[in-house]
Amino acid sequence: MRAMNLPLFAGFAIFAALTLAASAQEARTWTDTKGRKLEGAFLRQDEATVWVKRGDGKEIAIPKKTLSPDDLKHLESAAPVPADANAGGAPATAGTGGRFNDAPIDPTTFQARAGGLKLDILNYTSTLETDHYIIAGTPKIRPATLSVYAEVAERLWVDLAADFPDLAEAYKGGLKMALLIFNDEKEHAVFASWHEKHAEASSSVSPIFNMTRSTISGWRFDKKFADEAKIATRGRAFRMDGKGYQHNKKTWPQRIHFLSSDILNHWVGNATRTDGQSLSMVAFCLAFHREQLICGRIETEVSFGGGSEVEGFKNGRNWAGATKKLLKAGATPDIKSFLEGEASEANPRDLGMGLGLMQFIRTDPARQKSFSKMLQEASSSKESPDGAAFAKAIGFASAEELNKAWLDYMLTDAFQ
Repeated sequence: MRAMNLPLFAGFAIFAALTLAASAQEARTWTDTKGRKLEGAFLRQDEATVWVKRGDGKEIAIPKKTLSPDDLKHLESAAPVPADANAGGAPATAGTGGRFNDAPIDPTTFQARAGGLKLDILNYTSTLETDHYIIAGTPKIRPATLSVYAEVAERLWVDLAADFPDLAEAYKGGLKMALLIFNDEKEHAVFASWHEKHAEASSSVSPIFNMTRSTISGWRFDKKFADEAKIATRGRAFRMDGKGYQHNKKTWPQRIHFLSSDILNHWVGNATRTDGQSLSMVAFCLAFHREQLICGRIETEVSFGGGSEVEGFKNGRNWAGATKKLLKAGATPDIKSFLEGEASEANPRDLGMGLGLMQFIRTDPARQKSFSKMLQEASSSKESPDGAAFAKAIGFASAEELNKAWLDYMLTDAFQ
């Protein structure tokens, strides 16, 4: 997977058509640097982005650098809309960006680990620990960088746990996930060389050749090694020399995507069936969905055929639009086929439909709760549900009934 750049605020391109009334107490007219306008209520902001809620309840993420001077002045003292405001009739938790930003965490409680993070012969002396992570790097990594990654990782964990409270079971006993920060390929190569030897000595870990070709990489630790170190068997590394990577920005989409994937895969990644069905695609598409919910857009992509267009998908950019075209041309979702897919071999239509499934499940709080319970049962048993069991677990009498409801949802304007 590799990162791509998308337009920073596609919503401004259709400002005139999208301007809708919100209540007089909550709404204001936002204007971009080109004079285009949007009526909406201020929800929240971070260093680079402001989120606005239109009259129909849809949240729009606006890069601050595109806003007018008057809007930027307004944001200096703006009060967000109350958390229970629900002009569009959607659940108050329909957009999790607010929950991510408002997560009840205290960064002042994060502490360095005495002695650093020791991985056999490697010792990363610059560290910062949260409840669920240990962020580590060489002495060249600035404390401010460790702080940003620590806060983002912990906010994301809290955000995911709000939808999937059962994932806490996978982190009981003080287990933490390791997150390594490298300045460049040279530092990354030292770890990659160690990991190759670690994998060769393990019966459960596969070597990851050419790990340093990527500026974002994931790995697996041998379970015995991980248990002794009290760290998760999965971990992630980010290099600081990746072009365009905004390491000081909390809602950097690629970081949200890959950390979500690590959390979810550590929870349910080993749940499989002898008939080849697993939760691989579920965890994969959930990571894209969380990226969309928190960041307001998807930037992380899967490259199809060396960058060419496949079935109307231009490198994963037009998820909903391309999927709708396939559906209108006769394609149909199928939960059995979806569970038989592997994330490493995902095709475009599976990814588009998988995103639709994640959005559809989340439209109903009871369905979302049942979904979380199903994933926890799979995590405990290490066995994935089949299509019929998946459908029943989230409230449908059969796989066919789920397929029909899933299809109907993706053909509506709600899927976008």
